[in-house]
Amino acid sequence: MSKKRIVFSPVTRLSGLLSIELFLDHGQIAEANASSTMFRGFEWIMRDRHVTDAVYMTQRVCGICSTAHGAVASYLLDELYDNEIQENAQYLRNIMYAADFIQNHLRHFYLFSMPDFVRMPDYPPFHGQDLTDARLSPGDNQRLVEHYFEGIKASQKSHEILALFGGKAPHQHSFLHGGVSVAPTVDKITRALSLIAEINHFVKNSMLPDTNLISRVYNDYFRIGITPRRLLSFGLFKFGEKNEKLLWKSGTIEDNNKIILPQVDLIEEDIAYSWFAIDENKSLDNKELKPDPYKPGAYTWVKSVKYAQQHFEVGPLARMIINGYYNGGTSTMDRIYARSLETYLLTEFIQQWLKKLTPGDPPIKQKTTPVKNKVTAVTDAMRGALLHSAYIEDEQVLKYDIITPTVWNFSPKDKNGQRGPVENAIVNTNIPSSDMLFTIAGRIVRSFDPCIACGTHVIDCNNNLNITHCEL
Repeated sequence: MSKKRIVFSPVTRLSGLLSIELFLDHGQIAEANASSTMFRGFEWIMRDRHVTDAVYMTQRVCGICSTAHGAVASYLLDELYDNEIQENAQYLRNIMYAADFIQNHLRHFYLFSMPDFVRMPDYPPFHGQDLTDARLSPGDNQRLVEHYFEGIKASQKSHEILALFGGKAPHQHSFLHGGVSVAPTVDKITRALSLIAEINHFVKNSMLPDTNLISRVYNDYFRIGITPRRLLSFGLFKFGEKNEKLLWKSGTIEDNNKIILPQVDLIEEDIAYSWFAIDENKSLDNKELKPDPYKPGAYTWVKSVKYAQQHFEVGPLARMIINGYYNGGTSTMDRIYARSLETYLLTEFIQQWLKKLTPGDPPIKQKTTPVKNKVTAVTDAMRGALLHSAYIEDEQVLKYDIITPTVWNFSPKDKNGQRGPVENAIVNTNIPSSDMLFTIAGRIVRSFDPCIACGTHVIDCNNNLNITHCEL
């Protein structure tokens, strides 16, 4: 009997547009194709712009993790202009960055992930919830529903911390190359300390117990959605005058658990199943691509990215394992658990950093003459490894490349047929009954915290997809 094809579209409760093509064979998912139908256009948008525009422009890749793009673009410019970063600036940068992490993790757990496990009230926006596997007792279920709404408020407070020092949220305006342009005044620091204390209390007394409860009641998900044990992180939270020190170390880890520092030159992108083709009319680096939405056999705008010829999973789970905070596996529930653990650690760090801030003038000093014409900068974002690369001439961008966590985790198959992490997590999953298909597949996919907005869709003035440049 031939495999049964089912299209899971759209996959809801995530950022962006995602569809999953599933092939079932005797109650087991035999194959999966993760398809992003949003075109990534920011590499084109950045062309011919002044390179310092990168901090502002690339934040528009996403509204839920915008600080990540502003941060890595600032690191890129720091190296390009050879800036020295003051200690106060590093504390401020990391406070803003960690606050944006926290708001994301809270939203993921309570808004996106929790309705996979908790029976929500039968009124909008929850009306018609499709939950065929609700296991919590009525009392536990009601308590988590209440925490759902409290989690929204805690996330809002996280954004307020970001806005205090960043000017606004999302798309902050002060985390720039050379430092931070907002003064750390006593009133801002005091307000931020109050907010983070409230967030820390909620995470410690609600989010962590809620995570423990769900992981205990749904403990079979420690055996579902497992990926090959290949994990990668570029590290997180930079310190030092030249951004040379990392609080959380970078590393790659495979089955033998030996941690090896990642090398950027071992990263490669593959477009075998992506809606891109090589542009023969462009010669820069011999890697110029053009959109090809009608490419035979392709099924996604996400490129396949590999490290040392292999697909690697990125995200909180990778960071927690590489830095020794977590020693679990690579399952659906491990991802959820590691993200909650990371949230708690970040609330603790912010409290420490705020107390080390010295009130005073904006800690920023920008140099104006580039010392290089090609720079690659890396960090970790909320969902994992993030890379920005710029090639400039007279401070104008000739080429800009972005590799987001979504590209790592939602990689389609490469030219050799190797699956990316999400597709690997889905394949070989047993589906006990037809009404459980979308429940199980949804839980697996959402555990990666999908943010398909990282593949932002743009068109030119004539509504053509085959663009080579786009002006906003």
